[in-house]
Amino acid sequence: MPTVASPITIVISQLAAGPTPPRPGPSGTSVLHTRAAEVVAQMGPPPWARRIIADERNLVTLIASPPGGGNRPHWHREFDEWWVVLGGRLQWELTGGVVVDAAKDDIVWVPRGTVHHIRNVGADLSLRLAVAMPPAWHFYHPCEQCGFADDGPREWCA
Repeated sequence: MPTVASPITIVISQLAAGPTPPRPGPSGTSVLHTRAAEVVAQMGPPPWARRIIADERNLVTLIASPPGGGNRPHWHREFDEWWVVLGGRLQWELTGGVVVDAAKDDIVWVPRGTVHHIRNVGADLSLRLAVAMPPAWHFYHPCEQCGFADDGPREWCA
């Protein structure tokens, strides 16, 4: 596989010179303590996604899906992505015919370049915490396994 030059450069704009008190992130993200149940109550019925932490190296998003719901098949060039399942039953379909079933307390990791999409295969709300790296470019790719194809955007930044 040829090497692809990345236009992504991570700049850490504020280095700590020593111990400092914590500071909140932009738009209410990166608060010191978040209760998933309170976010679920605020957001209402799924589907929805709420950014919890955002800085130069981390994007952490709480995602809720209704039964049968999920996301579009896609892949990432610059980063691996991983999730902690907080509730429900989810299924990841990955490049190469790999299927990963996960439930509460499971951790799922997908390496960069792997086409993946996630579906709620349970009867209840699913809740997962997604961890990615900014700027989090997503590249759409149809899923050969399930036949999912649509005419949405080819690239998007989460």
